[in-house]
Amino acid sequence: MRMRFWGIAALLVASLATGHVAAQDWPAKPIRLVVPYAPGGTNDRLAREYAEFLRKRLAQAVVVENRPGASTNIGSELVAKAEPDGYTFLIGIDGLATNRFTGPVPTFDPQKELAPVSLLTRVPCLIAANNNFAASNIAEMITLARSNPERYSISSASLVLQVGLLNSGSKIRLNHVPYKGGAQASGDAMGGQVDMVIANVPVLAPFVRGNKLRPLAVSSAMRSAAFPDVPTLKESGMSDAVFSNWYGVFAPAGTPERIISRMATLSRQFVEDPAINKQLTSEGYQLEASTPAELGALLVTEGASANRFVAANQALFKR
Repeated sequence: MRMRFWGIAALLVASLATGHVAAQDWPAKPIRLVVPYAPGGTNDRLAREYAEFLRKRLAQAVVVENRPGASTNIGSELVAKAEPDGYTFLIGIDGLATNRFTGPVPTFDPQKELAPVSLLTRVPCLIAANNNFAASNIAEMITLARSNPERYSISSASLVLQVGLLNSGSKIRLNHVPYKGGAQASGDAMGGQVDMVIANVPVLAPFVRGNKLRPLAVSSAMRSAAFPDVPTLKESGMSDAVFSNWYGVFAPAGTPERIISRMATLSRQFVEDPAINKQLTSEGYQLEASTPAELGALLVTEGASANRFVAANQALFKR
């Protein structure tokens, strides 16, 4: 009996020691970074820059895995259900806070099943039109849309809430056509299948600079450094809509605190890296880091704001 007791005790000690060594040796194998969008969009661009930064700092491979669908719910749930061993992370978006109110409703609870790590950036939206669209500026677009409710279409990478904010703040009703990614949404706007597209500034930047789309306005309170000549929605005098999207790093709930803390530190270093900051700012990103607690609080406050907006504007959301 005594020998059995000591045998069990030895196994427990060995198990604890193995877990400690595993945490100390992290990362001992490639890290998976899940992007809940198709390749080519804002999230994907940010993730690949971040992955390369991590690879250099950690001397370990970081593999970007695109898992689009269901307004980011598919990729996000994949991470929420993953083993919390420090080898799977998500480049999550504000949809983690808002999807439960705007739809599609996720089958997991982001506040309970994901561990916040750090904010990485905020990104304003750009509204751009097909070059053959009748309106040449944002004021003309709003005037047309008010005169012809639901006649004009706008595509997006499933930015349901953002289109709702645009419609509500501008007192218009554009017909929203959602896609799995910003690249596809932009392509159909350029091709004339839809009249306009709303997407993050970095997604539309090359098409605007290549004269394939006509910029109308940005959604932030201030003009974007990437397009200083493009006015804000509020500058039109016909809209009070102001909004931006955010992106941050999340891990499965239960991921060791030591790894969460290390990734939060790396995320801040990424945001503060002079070369990275300069390049991404020129593309329309507004880099910003946070603590895990601050990102967790952002999930709660953004969710509450979305809940109030949807409740007050139910006609804008087709659930």
